[in-house]
Amino acid sequence: MSQTTPPYRMYLSDVSYFSGKLEGALRAKRIDYARVCITPDILLREVLPNTGWMKVPALRRDDGLWLNDTTPLLRWLDEAHPQRRLIPEDPYRAFLSTLIEDYCDEWQWRPAMFWRWAWPDNARYLGSRLGAELSKGTPHPAWAMGLYFRKRQQRIFLRGDGVRRSNFDAIAALYPQALGWLESLLANRRYLLGDRPSLVDIAWFGPMFRHYAQDPRPAVLMAEHAPNVWAWVTRLWRSGAEDWSASELEDFSDRAWNPMLADLGAAYLPYLHDNAAAVAGARDRFSGRYGGIDYPDLPAVQYRARCLKTLQHAYAALPDEVRARVDTRLQGTGISKALQPPSAAQNLALIDSAVASASAPISLTQRLRYYAAGTPWDRAP
Repeated sequence: MSQTTPPYRMYLSDVSYFSGKLEGALRAKRIDYARVCITPDILLREVLPNTGWMKVPALRRDDGLWLNDTTPLLRWLDEAHPQRRLIPEDPYRAFLSTLIEDYCDEWQWRPAMFWRWAWPDNARYLGSRLGAELSKGTPHPAWAMGLYFRKRQQRIFLRGDGVRRSNFDAIAALYPQALGWLESLLANRRYLLGDRPSLVDIAWFGPMFRHYAQDPRPAVLMAEHAPNVWAWVTRLWRSGAEDWSASELEDFSDRAWNPMLADLGAAYLPYLHDNAAAVAGARDRFSGRYGGIDYPDLPAVQYRARCLKTLQHAYAALPDEVRARVDTRLQGTGISKALQPPSAAQNLALIDSAVASASAPISLTQRLRYYAAGTPWDRAP
């Protein structure tokens, strides 16, 4: 880092999926930033008033501009800092990369949270880390905060996200499956599309870094069974020290991409459609079978209904010849058909801006509620 004041302050948690994703991108692009590790006070007094959320990561530019949501934020960063671009300039590669980023953010999220909280040994360790982080500046002992957040996360992201005894083993198998995909892709290349990082690397870095490579139980599995992935995680974290190759990114023609794309079409996009229908029908919960796994009583998530609309909009906006090439590559996956509107919840906004909106004035009662439970993650307060 330089000796001058960095142009950005990044508000983050060292156990956060999306904090790891964004920090990996900033390091890869050689964008200087100051790390601000969150406490409840920082979340309440800085992050919440300026973004409307008690969520990280959030980025504050030195002129006071606040940014959040890693999906549009990565695009904003490539425009503001065009050196060492992560998003391919070719619309064909860019669109397939966007598909995979969305899949990682919103579908690979579930097994990452599962592996963190489903086993008592791993959950106790992560609870203790959260307790130490979130008890700073409070009268609460770290052990009590750790116990509270461990129980809360298990309630929301296990039982509350469709995990049952009947599907426990099938959900657990999703992480080794993903390791196998990436291990094959990285067997003969340094990064997922060649000699330098791109958006698909940052997308997979979300689950693979802060969760799988650093949580004890999944880290053992990665180190023993996926040495190429293990080395790639470290390589990507340190990629800012590399001078990148100017060679063209690969074009997803490697058949090693096929199982991932097949799951995107068979599991993730059908889920997105069912979720959008639930949101449009004002239902809080729905059930479905995705990728051969039955998920009961899933939460209807408005943000993910917006994800579907945003993907469909991007697909429709492709030039005809590019869309034809995309369709040829995705033939047999069901993806192209799923990306053709209409779908439910079309009245929702696209996900296209990283500029954060300040929250409305917050009462003392609301502050106390957010202090105890955080802001609802799907809708701004």
